[in-house]
Amino acid sequence: MTIKKLLSPHKILIIIIIILLISCQPASVTNNNDADEIDYGVEVFAKVVNNRDYYPQMYELFDNAEKTIHVIMFSMRYYSYDPDTEEMKLMNKLAEASLNGIDVRIILEQSDWGDINEANYESGDYLKQYGVKVRYDPMTVTTHCKLFIIDSIFTVVGSTNWSKSAVSYNNEANVMLTGSSISNDFIDYFEVIWNSSYERE
Repeated sequence: MTIKKLLSPHKILIIIIIILLISCQPASVTNNNDADEIDYGVEVFAKVVNNRDYYPQMYELFDNAEKTIHVIMFSMRYYSYDPDTEEMKLMNKLAEASLNGIDVRIILEQSDWGDINEANYESGDYLKQYGVKVRYDPMTVTTHCKLFIIDSIFTVVGSTNWSKSAVSYNNEANVMLTGSSISNDFIDYFEVIWNSSYERE
């Protein structure tokens, strides 16, 4: 009997479908480059947070935080003359969280070039009045992250700086990840940068 007779078109189609189903099993989100150590049982839920969706999503996360808010931010603008901007409302939400006993820690960029230092120093000094712990990265290192980790469950990472243009006008792309495993990976990353950064006198 020939192979052609053994494998009818109907049987071939069934075999192809089975192969496709086996090869399309979902994998978890991971930052581990070693394929042998990937945990395919870890679930991470992702939500796109772009443009004008950013402010209400971040406000809600801060408002519902229970234990910790850890932040790495490249640029955080302090608008003393306009407290009603969305950036100032987010900053005040961090201050409120700190006053309510939540551990709020922030790493801000500082640099030996450019003009970012003044704005970040103003923001840091403002937040420290409310018990927020603020550190700055070394002058010779550029920390370009925009990263938030809330309660070791929610992680937001993307392109949005805290400026009026970024939050209110620019095209910006971010993602919110929900899952303790990936949040713990980012906490480890945060701690490395925190330990190499320092407080400003």
